[in-house]
Amino acid sequence: MLSKLDLMIMEELEEDARMPVQALAKKLAVARTTIRYRLNRLRAERIVSIACISDAELLGYQLPLLIGINTSPGKTNIVADQLMPLSAVKVVFLTVGHYDILVWAIFRDRASLTHFMSTELTGLCDIATIEMMHFYHWMRDSWRYFRPQTESVRKCPQCRLNDFDLSIVTAMQQHPRQTITQLAKTVGCSISAAKINLEKLINDGVIRFVSIVDPAALGYNTGAIILIMCKPDSAYDAANRLSVKDTARYVSLITGQWQIFFGAQFEDSKHMNHFLSDELSRISGIIRYEIVHIRNVLKYSFDFTSTPILSKH
Repeated sequence: MLSKLDLMIMEELEEDARMPVQALAKKLAVARTTIRYRLNRLRAERIVSIACISDAELLGYQLPLLIGINTSPGKTNIVADQLMPLSAVKVVFLTVGHYDILVWAIFRDRASLTHFMSTELTGLCDIATIEMMHFYHWMRDSWRYFRPQTESVRKCPQCRLNDFDLSIVTAMQQHPRQTITQLAKTVGCSISAAKINLEKLINDGVIRFVSIVDPAALGYNTGAIILIMCKPDSAYDAANRLSVKDTARYVSLITGQWQIFFGAQFEDSKHMNHFLSDELSRISGIIRYEIVHIRNVLKYSFDFTSTPILSKH
C-alpha cells in the first residue's frame, strides 16, 4: 500500500528523476533519512525505477521495428527464451490476441536487419509466423502518470557523438542517479567536463532521465496494445487525437497492415471497454482495430550501447 509520502516522492521524480535525496527532502519538508528509506523501498520493490533513455536514432539506429510472432502450440515461452539474448531485441512481451509475442527491435541499417532476419530469427525453433512493422513517427512516448507532459524533448538533428559522449551515455544508463562527481570518476574526466557534456547530451535530446512506475501500484492493472487500421488519409489525425488521451503511454505511426500502434494502461477491463466504446469509436477514419493484451514483460531494455539487460520469466 502506497502512502501519501510515497506518492509525493513519485510525483517529484516524475518531474526530475535525478533529483537528489537532499533536494527531495527539502521540497517535501521531510527528514532526509525518511526520504532515503522510502525511495530505497520503492526501488527495491520495483514500484519505481530510474532509467536513462537514449535516442536510438541519434545513436545510429535507423530501423526501429515492431515484430509480431506466433509460435507453435505450447512453444511460446521457448521462443521467448531464445529471443531475449539477441542484442537487437530490446523489448519482449508475452501477449494474448493477434500475436503470441511482440518484440521491439532496433537496427542500424538494412544489412543488420537482413542478418537478423536471415540468420538469427529464422534460426529459432517453433516460430510459425512473423510480421514486421516499422515505427516511423512517434506521437507520444510517456511514462507520466501524475502530471501531463508540458514540453517535448528537443532533438538536435546535427548532433554527432564521439567516444567520450558514448562513454557518458553508457555510464548513465548503468547508474542513472549517480552524481556528477561519480560520473567524472567513471569516465575519467574533470567534474566540469562531465557536467558540461552531460547537460549537452540532455539538451540535444540524446538522453533523458525518466522515473518508471509500476502501473499496477497506481491501480492500472490492464496493459494493452491496440493496433489500428485507418483510412489512408486519416492515420495522422487519428494518432494525434489518441496521443492526448489520459490512458495513452505510446502512440506511433507504423507501416504494414496496421497504421497506428497505441500502447495504453487501463484500471481494468471495464475501463478499457469504456475507452473502446466511448472514445476510440468516436475517432473518425478508423476502420478496425485489434487488441493485444500484455500478459508478461520478459525484457525491457533502454541500453543501446552495451550488453542488454535481461529479466527471466
